[in-house]
Amino acid sequence: MSKKETLFRLPDGTVAELEMKSVQQILQDKGLDPGGDVQMFHTQNVLRRIVKYMPYKTGMTIKVTVAQTNIRKPKIITNMPDAQFLYRGKLMLGDKTNSPWARKGETKHVVNKPLHYNKSENPLAGPYWDRRLKAAEGKAMAADAQRYINRKGGKQ
Repeated sequence: MSKKETLFRLPDGTVAELEMKSVQQILQDKGLDPGGDVQMFHTQNVLRRIVKYMPYKTGMTIKVTVAQTNIRKPKIITNMPDAQFLYRGKLMLGDKTNSPWARKGETKHVVNKPLHYNKSENPLAGPYWDRRLKAAEGKAMAADAQRYINRKGGKQ
């Protein structure tokens, strides 16, 4: 919805008006709103790139992340039992068993013992995948998004 605003009125009766769409409408028209095509492009780009920073033993963490992430939302989702300690890079032990293999329903706590990632499949694997990706490829991802926006707008 656009909004009209009178800027000024001259003594001879001439009126200058400004008609402008709302900020939300402009963002939506350009695909910059949550769920817009620019957001989907960027989330897909992040998802494609982040997997090289994730641990890979069987590939299950990566497969689950890809399956659970909705590219229409600005979030990468990894919802599985061991995701938190893999992400943080610290061992977690069950409160009762004091073992990484906690019983069903048992809560775990983080201990100050770092995980050692197998880097044979993903040499860049380690904790805090998102931060590692941003540090290593943030500028490239921003440039990718800008190129996408430029192509979408007809600019080369």
